[in-house]
Amino acid sequence: MHIFVYGTLKKAYRDLNTFTSVFHSNTEWICHAVVKGDMYLKDWYPALQLGGSNLVFGEIYSINSPVLLETIDQYEDAITQEEYAIKLKHLIPITSDYVRKHICIDDVECWIYEYLGEVSPSMHIKSGVFEMR
Repeated sequence: MHIFVYGTLKKAYRDLNTFTSVFHSNTEWICHAVVKGDMYLKDWYPALQLGGSNLVFGEIYSINSPVLLETIDQYEDAITQEEYAIKLKHLIPITSDYVRKHICIDDVECWIYEYLGEVSPSMHIKSGVFEMR
C-alpha cells in the first residue's frame, strides 16, 4: 500500500512532531511524484484540491501497516472515500477536513488526502511545493 504526501509528512519534516517521526519509522520512501491539483495554505499546513492543470509536488511512501493508515486518517481529520460517498448520498453533514482517496500516480496505486473545506485564492501555493514558514 502506498501514500502520496505533499505537506508535513514529507521527509523534510520527519522531526516536526511525534506523529511525523512515527510515520517515517513505519514507511519507506519510494520516489518524488506529481499530481494535478491546487494547493493552498491553511493556517500552517497545506490543503490540496485535485484536478485542473496546476501541479502539486510530493513524495510517495510504502506503508507497512494498515493501522498506520487509520492513524494518518486521525492526524489529517479525514474520512474514507466510502464514508464520504455515504454521507453525500444521505445528505449527512461532513465535518472532516479531508477525504482519503485512492488514485494512480505513474502506475503506482496511492492513497491521497484531498481537502474538503473552503480555501482562499489568496493562499494559493502557485509553486505546487509546500514549505513551512
